[in-house]
Amino acid sequence: MFKKLLFTAILATGLTGCATVNHTPLSQEKSMELTEKTIVNANYPKADFSAFTAGKAALGPIGAAAMISEGNEITEQNEIPDPAVAIANKLSDNLVKARQMKQVLNSNIATEDNVSNLLKSFSGADYVLDVKTVNWMFNYYPSDWSHYKVTYTARLRLIESASEKVVAETLCTTVQGDDENPPTQEQLLENKASLLKNYLDNGVDQCVDLLSEQVFMLKTTN
Repeated sequence: MFKKLLFTAILATGLTGCATVNHTPLSQEKSMELTEKTIVNANYPKADFSAFTAGKAALGPIGAAAMISEGNEITEQNEIPDPAVAIANKLSDNLVKARQMKQVLNSNIATEDNVSNLLKSFSGADYVLDVKTVNWMFNYYPSDWSHYKVTYTARLRLIESASEKVVAETLCTTVQGDDENPPTQEQLLENKASLLKNYLDNGVDQCVDLLSEQVFMLKTTN
């Protein structure tokens, strides 16, 4: 089974209009300062999913729009949630357990992702945990256009309310697939897209473990 997980620091403008994201973990001292503080998760509209097929890729901008249209239909019909929600929830759970942080619930949906807007939309906590999907798709192997892997990238930011500053940030990218026996699009989507969901769930868990250990400096038991 092919799995790839990495931190990236890239110019993400071509994906979602995000600015440069620098890999900036917490220091151990700053991580300990989270103890018994309050935290709230930011929420976003569900990100566009891309069904990146060779046929549509050949159509340029028209094909790109078609990829997103088909991808969003797939996630809607198969009830596939945005993985950023699960990542944020699991990271919050880890912080509650490891640093005794207190979770503040807020159901607002962010209209912008700049720091000032997020602090207004998700006020009432010491920290805002901002996890946003930058890119998620299934895409074909360059040497085998009829078989697919699943790519997911999330941006993480931890925003300190008092200073109105981002105190930690990074991008986490996972690539899920099977190089020895890669699935076709039909196999990815059969049984209510069970294989696609499995790949995305694996990516969520891998990102949570990596972010917990290498950005928040937590010891995980997984």
